[in-house]
Amino acid sequence: MKISSDIMVAEIEENGAYVKSVQYNGIDIIKRSNDGHKTHGGIAPLFPYANRIENGSYTFMGRQYQFARTKEGNSIHGYAKDIKWDVEEEEEDSVTLKTDLFRENEYPFHVICTLHICISGSRFCENANFYLREGKAPIAPGFHPYYVVDENWEINLERRALKAMKKDEYFPSGDYVEFYKNIRSKRSGYFDDLFKYEGQIVLNTSQMRYTVERINSKYFMLYNGQFAENRSVAIEPMSSPVNSFRTGDDIKVLNSGEIFPFGFSFSVDEIESS
Repeated sequence: MKISSDIMVAEIEENGAYVKSVQYNGIDIIKRSNDGHKTHGGIAPLFPYANRIENGSYTFMGRQYQFARTKEGNSIHGYAKDIKWDVEEEEEDSVTLKTDLFRENEYPFHVICTLHICISGSRFCENANFYLREGKAPIAPGFHPYYVVDENWEINLERRALKAMKKDEYFPSGDYVEFYKNIRSKRSGYFDDLFKYEGQIVLNTSQMRYTVERINSKYFMLYNGQFAENRSVAIEPMSSPVNSFRTGDDIKVLNSGEIFPFGFSFSVDEIESS
């Protein structure tokens, strides 16, 4: 499927509600995946949880559940990107998809997700509504957009963010330190870090400015490692921190009949050369 405005176009896969690409005036502004992995490019929906769950196991209301694990021994990025979604409505500039996140033994909760993807002028948005039919259920959604950048990118925040300290390579310790208001590309090494921050995010490159807004996202993950391919940076909106299904930190618990909105948008402006 494709949706478009006069200057922007996005290509979307019905399977996994995966945004393969976004172009602005014919130029890729969201990096495509070059190896077929949906979290190595494009924009993947990370439902019912974003990032990792340690050992893939979690306890909710006294019962233990187990997600499928990768070779590293943890679970990562949920499974919504790999399941069937139904197309509810399709227009020239938008599409609405819907699925039930129920998965026996792993996530036995009938959480219905409706995802609206739209373009308006130079603005792209993804807005999800999560609805629980009955009982209670944990939810910790995120998205994984890879913004195309050059080597001198910079992120500008409205105030200082809190950077999560790590207990190991993947998981936060629960402690935070105050970080910078402006985050710049590193000369060596890369970012694979969680930040606690509510507010607008502006990503500047030498040619483009991305202005990112979020709904019910207190956190974001910043990543420009191997899969960013030295030409993109992932700013991943998240409703709760890494491993929240296990730790319970800022986890959202849906109640029967409740709707939880979550999403993000970005607008694009070209920067004129001086």
